[in-house]
Amino acid sequence: MVPAFRNRWYWKVILCLTIIAWCIAIVINFQPLYYLFVKQENLGQLVGLTNNQLQHDYQHLLNYLNFPWVHSLGISLPSSANALTHFADVKRLFLLDYVVLICGTPCSYWYLKKLRQQGMLWQLITVGQVMMTAGIFLSVMLALAFDRFFILFHEVLFRNNDWIFDPATDPIIDALPDEFFLACFALFFVLFLLSMMVLIICGKRSLKTSKH
Repeated sequence: MVPAFRNRWYWKVILCLTIIAWCIAIVINFQPLYYLFVKQENLGQLVGLTNNQLQHDYQHLLNYLNFPWVHSLGISLPSSANALTHFADVKRLFLLDYVVLICGTPCSYWYLKKLRQQGMLWQLITVGQVMMTAGIFLSVMLALAFDRFFILFHEVLFRNNDWIFDPATDPIIDALPDEFFLACFALFFVLFLLSMMVLIICGKRSLKTSKH
């Protein structure tokens, strides 16, 4: 009889959520991507800072967003009350991502280990194909209409309009160009699609092995 755990849909959901959480965590902490934009676009000059000062501000911003024990934004640029509220909302989403990552990783590892032991990794083929199709669809939307995609992304995740920054009161928005966010989304989808491809490849190898 096939063990019940392999037929439970929630194990596949946990695996997919864990992969998504890892992709998000990698993207938001891949600081060299932002530093590349800072140097190429000379972003510090746009907000009255040197590029090195802006990079330090970005590090403080990440520290605030990443660590629950950091309660102050700690950047030198002025921030309005709405901006501070928005960053607090983003912080909660970051921490939620880490909760999913921390809880989901051991569960996903156990699930994959059990599938491998039973020669059932081929079950991942459908999961990988479905998620890859969804990822490709969203990637095409991103490429064809990033502005609309970006707005919908914020409308789905946030219940207010605090994410709409006024450069006069929140100059940090000038230091976070749309092209940077586009690059972040692109990196996420690359990582996600590669992860799905790995699932499909592992599944097909398992299927081939089980036939011999």
